[in-house]
Amino acid sequence: MGELILCSRPIAAAPYYMEELSVNLYSLEELSYYIFHNVYLMNSDFMSIDLCHWISSELHMPNLAEEMKTLLRENVPLHIFVGKLLNESGYLSAGEIRDTVEIIAAFENKSDAERKKIRADRLLERKRILEAVFEYEDLLAGEDNIGDRLLGDIWHNLGTAYARLFFFDEAASCYEKAYRKNRRRQSLRSMLFTYRCKRDEEGFKKAVEKYDVPPEEADIVREEVSHISQSAEIKRFDDEIDHMRSSYSEQSVYMGQLENILSRWKNEYRNLQKL
Repeated sequence: MGELILCSRPIAAAPYYMEELSVNLYSLEELSYYIFHNVYLMNSDFMSIDLCHWISSELHMPNLAEEMKTLLRENVPLHIFVGKLLNESGYLSAGEIRDTVEIIAAFENKSDAERKKIRADRLLERKRILEAVFEYEDLLAGEDNIGDRLLGDIWHNLGTAYARLFFFDEAASCYEKAYRKNRRRQSLRSMLFTYRCKRDEEGFKKAVEKYDVPPEEADIVREEVSHISQSAEIKRFDDEIDHMRSSYSEQSVYMGQLENILSRWKNEYRNLQKL
């Protein structure tokens, strides 16, 4: 789970597997931790008879399992089902339980497309970028049932996912589709930023002309990208490279250090692509 969790109740011999994040849970406290930190990934599939059986057989809490089965039979909303588990666990504070239940309740009142988008957005925030891409693309496959504003926002966030993978051609195309649907200036600006990032001045100028971008706004985009490219972090990296070049008299040692840096970048990029 990533951190030490104090469990006051039985620990399961066989874990409960949460498919969304591919994790095994061994206690009611871990289950509460999972729900609290992944609230936007919760959906009605969580309310399952398998979970009730696990609570009974592995956590040795048959009374709670029967109560959960009753809630299932009554087809209660997800936030009621989850709230019962969280209150029984005692792992979260009353305020944390209230906030979690309120989020789930609000989540339930959204359309299916809105819920899926929120889950995809959450994956993007957690840097599970490929999973987010698949979620967005799955949503877009049913775009006939989605309003233009929401559809545009989905295209925008898909563009952001591609941009984080340095797929700037795909990102620019997504941002343009986003702007056509949602008419948000943010989507238009993101498209222009992407053209600048991939150093496509011709594409940048065509987009500015096509969408009647005021010259002063186009200049702002140019200046912001230039400023980022000259940021303190990049300047510090340049200084480090210069220092390495002067510190290592042997070319092979210097090249070895550069290889180490490139290897680290490759690993970081691969991590962005992991499912």
